Amino acid sequence: MKESLLELSNVTAGYGPTPVLFDISMTVNQGEVVCLLGRNGVGKTTLLRSIIGLNALSQGSIVFDADDISQTPTFKRTRYGIAYIPQGREIIPYLSVLDNLKLGFAASGRKSKKIPEEIFDFFPMLKDHLSRQGGLLSGGQQQQLAIARGLICNPKLILLDEPTEGIQPSIVQEIKDTLQRINQEKGITVLMVEQKIEFARQLAQRFFMMDKGSIVARGQTEELTDSLVNQYLAV
Repeated sequence: MKESLLELSNVTAGYGPTPVLFDISMTVNQGEVVCLLGRNGVGKTTLLRSIIGLNALSQGSIVFDADDISQTPTFKRTRYGIAYIPQGREIIPYLSVLDNLKLGFAASGRKSKKIPEEIFDFFPMLKDHLSRQGGLLSGGQQQQLAIARGLICNPKLILLDEPTEGIQPSIVQEIKDTLQRINQEKGITVLMVEQKIEFARQLAQRFFMMDKGSIVARGQTEELTDSLVNQYLAV
């Protein structure tokens, strides 16, 4: 049986006094890829932000790798081994690819400033563009840069928000294959928010479905039926 890496118990959180998440309880096990599904505006991004510490909890607890991190500052959660790759990627457009990658060292607190060669093994495209400004990369290239920057932290868990948004299908396939390699070869756990159902079905072992700030369904990916998709994802 796999050990749990991340446990949320009765989490309520939001923005100021306005709650967005209501009584969320979920477990993500070591080495899994888990997908968080639901329509826009149901709280998926807020849930990732709460895990990394950008949204304070008004109730409940978050345990990561057996430590209660409910009140831990964001920078310390990063150093504990959580990498957050937000929706929109947040590449610094005027910095080079190399300097964008080096930002991962600042987040992790690691003293080494040498980019590990495995980064270019996972993302060979980056090696050819190290001196290029991040803002001049395509959307798919920026997403690869954002994931690579997260890997610099040597994380145990990657929180990934909408990795395929606005990306052409051929690059989506490339990103799926790379995430599978990262998960299988490095044992890194992934919790991702995703709208593309086939991408989720191909990559994730388990899913959580959200609606109106709550978890309304959960299970193995093979249990992600068309009726569930139609009920909670159809517009």
